[in-house]
Amino acid sequence: MGDKNEELKTTLANAMRLARLYAENLKLISTEKTTVLLSSGVLAVVLLILAACALFFCSIAVVYLLASVLPITWCFLIVGGFYILLGVVAVLLRTTLFVNPIARFLSRLFLTPPTDFKNKEIEKP
Repeated sequence: MGDKNEELKTTLANAMRLARLYAENLKLISTEKTTVLLSSGVLAVVLLILAACALFFCSIAVVYLLASVLPITWCFLIVGGFYILLGVVAVLLRTTLFVNPIARFLSRLFLTPPTDFKNKEIEKP
């Protein structure tokens, strides 16, 4: 009877250790994936701001380039019309340009199991 009691205690201790290891693994994986998600978001915001600044200066340069041929008012209207057309195209293709890549990134990030822990056994004490 004493051997069975000791085996039960050992099995219970091993099960508790396994549960703690799984909980620790879950914490590490969730921290890693949250870090990747937040860093990607911050990078996207920074690139968006830089792209907006670059686009602003390029737009002004195009206006002044066109101003050598057309009146300045028409140059600004042409550049503004181009951006309106670009906005309409972005709205029409929003699923292809925005929704699908974001969904693909998030599903790959959260649904793909980590490759570091596949087929590895838990270390024995």
